[in-house]
Amino acid sequence: MANDQKDQVIGLIKAVYRCELIPEDFLFFVSYEFNTFTQMQPVIHNYALTYALAKQFNTGFLGTSPRYEELYKFENYATPARPLTDPKFVTHTYNSVCSRTNLTQSSFNIPSLGRNRKVTPYSTKFEFLVFSTGERMPPYIRIGKKSCIAQVKATRLKLVGKIDDPEDLIDVNFFFNVLDLSPSDIIESADIVLMFPSPIARRMTVKAPYYVLEDDGTELFVPMPKHLRGNLNE
Repeated sequence: MANDQKDQVIGLIKAVYRCELIPEDFLFFVSYEFNTFTQMQPVIHNYALTYALAKQFNTGFLGTSPRYEELYKFENYATPARPLTDPKFVTHTYNSVCSRTNLTQSSFNIPSLGRNRKVTPYSTKFEFLVFSTGERMPPYIRIGKKSCIAQVKATRLKLVGKIDDPEDLIDVNFFFNVLDLSPSDIIESADIVLMFPSPIARRMTVKAPYYVLEDDGTELFVPMPKHLRGNLNE
């Protein structure tokens, strides 16, 4: 298929990449907490990945509810990342109380004592997909509560085609944010991870518009995120 035909087939998207993220420092998110102990699930939400790929940090909004509309304007939009092997964790204890004055060493409203469970550097690789309207992927990003530096290895996948109006269900064997599906899409079954700000499907069987990609000789069916379906027929 010629390059101009590929661009017409893929619509808004210029490329889809399979990416590996390799933490080069301690990686840490707060998935859940108990008293002063915080822990992360070995899943990286696609919103965090998309912000990191766009080099957007410390984003804030007025009001009581977060809004994520700006995510859909970035040139790289990620799926959630799964660990390729079981990551190794380490627990760090922090103490912000000054031993001399017995007062907290910061004026910020932070806990004085606590423990964090973090993924150790190089202990695993996280895999995810990226829908890109740009020309390149950043080789390094910063991600997580402490802006962990991580290497990104990207492989561009071969576009075989797309199905706008599917008749059959497809099996999706990589992590996917269920909020990226349209209300008209049909999920027959899913293995769900409950996490903030939206649940993640580790596997699912779904009827939704999808791309057909080739990954190292293997055919891969990838649902189209709903915000990238706008001009697929143009």
